[in-house]
Amino acid sequence: MHNITRILAAAVLFTALPACEAGTAKKIDTKKSVAKADAKADAKAPDSKTVTTPEPKPADTTPPAPDPADEKIQLAATLAKEISGAPDKADEILGKHGLDRDKLDALMFEIAGDPALTKRYMDARSQG
Repeated sequence: MHNITRILAAAVLFTALPACEAGTAKKIDTKKSVAKADAKADAKAPDSKTVTTPEPKPADTTPPAPDPADEKIQLAATLAKEISGAPDKADEILGKHGLDRDKLDALMFEIAGDPALTKRYMDARSQG
């Protein structure tokens, strides 16, 4: 087994040695080698097409959706103003807005439970 390994190693060395001899080595032009390498790399590279950037989308000119909290605040402020002007018609006013006393209470507790909503309600209530 050792003999086969030695023979194979010797065969490899004998075939490699002539290429290493000083007289038979060719002078390599590095510029041509680099150019050939670049040409091969370019051939393998994907098609280089002009990259176009997508056009920017036009600015969205639609107004933002109304904030549900704003609607609640406006409704509560409107109800408070209308009911304070005609307290004997409170149920009629609530019905006109699709509410009853329980729904009004729930709305007012929701607003009162949030300091920011309470402030906005008070501001809306003081206007008009």
